[in-house]
Amino acid sequence: MTALTSDSQSDSKEALPIPETEPIHMTLEQEQRAILEKFIIDNPDLEALEAKISQFNIFEAVGMVRQEIKHSNFIQFLLNPSEKHRLGDLFLKKLLIAILTDAEEAHIDSLDIAGSDFSDAEIRREWKNIDLLIYSPTNSFVCVIENKVDAVERPHQLRTYEDVVDKEFRDCKKMFVFLTKEGSPASRPRWISFDYGTIAEIIETVCNERRSCLTDEIYIAIRHYVDLVRRHIMSESDIAELCRKIYKQHRQAIDLIYEHRPDMRSDVEDYIKQLIQEFSQAENIDLDSVDKRYIRFAPKEWDGMAFQKTCPDWTGSDRIFLFEFWNEPQNLCLHLVIGPRRMEIKEAIYQKLKTLNISGLKSKCKIDESKWNHIAIVPILDISDYEDGDLESLQEKIRAFWLKYIQGDMKVIREAIVNCDSLRSTGRALTGN
Repeated sequence: MTALTSDSQSDSKEALPIPETEPIHMTLEQEQRAILEKFIIDNPDLEALEAKISQFNIFEAVGMVRQEIKHSNFIQFLLNPSEKHRLGDLFLKKLLIAILTDAEEAHIDSLDIAGSDFSDAEIRREWKNIDLLIYSPTNSFVCVIENKVDAVERPHQLRTYEDVVDKEFRDCKKMFVFLTKEGSPASRPRWISFDYGTIAEIIETVCNERRSCLTDEIYIAIRHYVDLVRRHIMSESDIAELCRKIYKQHRQAIDLIYEHRPDMRSDVEDYIKQLIQEFSQAENIDLDSVDKRYIRFAPKEWDGMAFQKTCPDWTGSDRIFLFEFWNEPQNLCLHLVIGPRRMEIKEAIYQKLKTLNISGLKSKCKIDESKWNHIAIVPILDISDYEDGDLESLQEKIRAFWLKYIQGDMKVIREAIVNCDSLRSTGRALTGN
């Protein structure tokens, strides 16, 4: 056989037909998986972000990142000259001087602050709903700090605080400070805008100046707080810049992760369903129907009474009278609800419950035949519970409420309905049973 030359090999290869390849069609699930793999695997920016945020921070550990109440509590601790941080009034004075320096028009001389003794200062939290109030009787001085991490200013809020302070501290020199992430302007001219970045700088300066007299515990706590503010509050931090870069490059993956993120509201819903099912046999109750906002249940003994299964336009059970957990993003309540239709039954239920001493019952409720009537509303969780607590603490509060309610008001309501002669006769007359 004659050996092929290199030229002949080349010619031979060029002569071979190139097979056509069909485009690879990926399913939606495969596409999403590819997007997530690109985001997670060999992503130096993501690794850099993880390195920055993986450092332990005590304030992150207790869920303080953006909770105004906890930020105000720590700032109060540093401001109070009587606390055990060993800073005396140093942080308080440096903060006031920095605020006055930023003010466009200051009515108080910063030199007077620097030369004054503020060791008698009282630092009040939530006094008359004011976040922070500094009062020095010796210096006839008062300073109000309204703290806004993510929340917005409520209508007339600042004007109300001005009126309260002007009335209570008539003869004092006054400062009004509007503290936000970036020093956003307040709606009222008396308020000086101030930002968290400057707060962090002052705390760090004081911490370094007084390092020799601070205990290790206090020094670490202060450093952790400064790091927390710079990581999560200041918009131009290294972490914020890195997050923006990652989001621009991996928008699809991040949006997909966000779409499937854990949801506190769903977790609360799951826990309430679990709680009802846990007690369903012992308490003879039945989980009726559930959606994102409502978790409904009813005592089983009512099902045997003629009045109950008379509402086909509400839930699949046809029940007209139900207990209903209202599960909102930042509050949880228990409602007593009477469904539409059957005016006589609705009136009989409401009039009977008005004779009882139960929580949340509306003393005046216009019963409407075509609507759902919420005749009682009992609060369980409010916005402060969600701000201050994690899922475990919310579950503990829900369970504590549940155990008290089923042996208290719910027991009273159940017995009253079962023994209500007018409701029995009304139900029988309407249904023929």
